Amino acid sequence: MTNLAKQSAIIETMARASVGANYDDLDYKDSVALIKELASNPNPMNLYELNQIVAYTVDTILDTRLNYVNLIAEVKKTGFDERPKFKTKTEGIKAYWQAIGGTPDRSKVGHKYSGLEIEELSAMPVAEWAEVAAGRYDFVELLRDTANEFEIKTAQKLQNTLYAAYQGFASPIYASGNGVIASAFDPLLSAMQRYGGRATIVGDYEALQKLPNLTPISGRTSDKIIDEVNDNGLIGTYKGASVVKLDNPYVGFEGYDTALDKGLLYIVPSASDDFKTLKVQFAGSVVPMQEQSIKDRSYTMRFDKHMGAGLVDAGRHSLAVYKDETLSTL
Repeated sequence: MTNLAKQSAIIETMARASVGANYDDLDYKDSVALIKELASNPNPMNLYELNQIVAYTVDTILDTRLNYVNLIAEVKKTGFDERPKFKTKTEGIKAYWQAIGGTPDRSKVGHKYSGLEIEELSAMPVAEWAEVAAGRYDFVELLRDTANEFEIKTAQKLQNTLYAAYQGFASPIYASGNGVIASAFDPLLSAMQRYGGRATIVGDYEALQKLPNLTPISGRTSDKIIDEVNDNGLIGTYKGASVVKLDNPYVGFEGYDTALDKGLLYIVPSASDDFKTLKVQFAGSVVPMQEQSIKDRSYTMRFDKHMGAGLVDAGRHSLAVYKDETLSTL
């Protein structure tokens, strides 16, 4: 294979198949066949290409599955060595009434700039060399599992970053109740809608279905609506705000613990990046590495993703969090 890149057909096909999007069946079969062919002849070049396929595909899947992060945060995707400053608005222009010909007070637009600490998210799967050489190691499953694990860990980091700060706040930024109680929830929604008249409620389906008088989308069956449900998880509206389901799968191979806390609902206004207090940086793409051990005949792969997340206090938070105490484990 030559000129393998993130835009290659095999990367797009495998990514679309992994996230449940439409893909060409023949292209998918050809892609799986190529992966198996490379794995059945595990020379250094083929293994390098396999690692590149996994890394590029995982990165493409994350771009799709983590797109919702742009709702709640200012997101910068940069090169590996870039450390940008995030701009947060702290002052704005003021107007004054005065006598004709008078001199108004001066005002200015002010900003502050903050950086993020970058951390490394890593996975290091190990395979038996004999399994790889015989073409029995499932690299398709590997890329799906790696993408799922990276997505879960990234979402958990964002959740924990937010909750650590927000649990100390009061309404209209943070509130909680035994269930989704309108008298506690609605002031948060009203406050966020003042940013621009529109807001989105994002959370686990168990909590979202408790919204009082949630307006379903049944009856709205146009292709556009159906596509929106499939792509964005839209399940209805509540008092003018779109209600969007957040993917929250079980983790591990036993028990019923979910990746994210089921009781947290996020109310996101239509605010510009300058006003968003959650800042996120994804630095570079997924970095692949590999190693073959002559001691135990194992084949080790490593995949790294660099990111940072943090809150900037701008005096007024452009995000509200509600906790359903009956569902939350935090």
